[in-house]
Amino acid sequence: MMPSRPTTITVEAGTQPSVNPPLSQDVPASAPDRHARGRERRRNNVYAAAISLFMEKGFEDTTMDDIAERADVARTSVFNYFARKTVILDEWGFRRRQEVDRRMRAASEHDGSVGEELKRYMFALGEVNAATRAETVIIMDACLKWNNVLLSPPLAPEMTAVLDRARDRGEVRTEIDTAYAGLFLSAGYFSALALWIDVEPEPFDIRTHLLMLVDVVLNGMAVKRAN
Repeated sequence: MMPSRPTTITVEAGTQPSVNPPLSQDVPASAPDRHARGRERRRNNVYAAAISLFMEKGFEDTTMDDIAERADVARTSVFNYFARKTVILDEWGFRRRQEVDRRMRAASEHDGSVGEELKRYMFALGEVNAATRAETVIIMDACLKWNNVLLSPPLAPEMTAVLDRARDRGEVRTEIDTAYAGLFLSAGYFSALALWIDVEPEPFDIRTHLLMLVDVVLNGMAVKRAN
């Protein structure tokens, strides 16, 4: 959503702005905010309509016309908000990450060791997915097929940010490429989800699996032998 822009009034040198401007220029200060809220509300309605249709008909069998009809808007309005169906999948993932970040902030859980923070973040992701498994199965399956989330995992920036903070605290070796490590963790997350949604009933506890992923990445697998 683009932020509303403040109105700029230009006054020529030697003149004073009119105390009583014409009515046509007398726009309430709240109008841009009201317009932005209305646009966001309509966008949310389109998004909700799309997700409900993906659940009912599947991603591939849902058309933009279907979404427009369900949301009760013009077809062009759907494209104004989401240029392609796959953008709706991106939005779904983005909202999931926002929800996890809200939970972390509400609990002041951006503190602690790198292992603790990564585990809390991954566990929160697992909680969100487990609570909405039916939706996750349908939408994530489409994400894996159409949005190449394994090639360019959208979760990588969040993981990299956690590792950057840890490196600043001296918990991660300075030579470690945190962007690569974040990419690795993110790819591991989506790989775990791909296994988790593949069969019914769920083959393992996604939360426990994600905690194990963090342990493997941070601690490695090789046996540490005494000198």
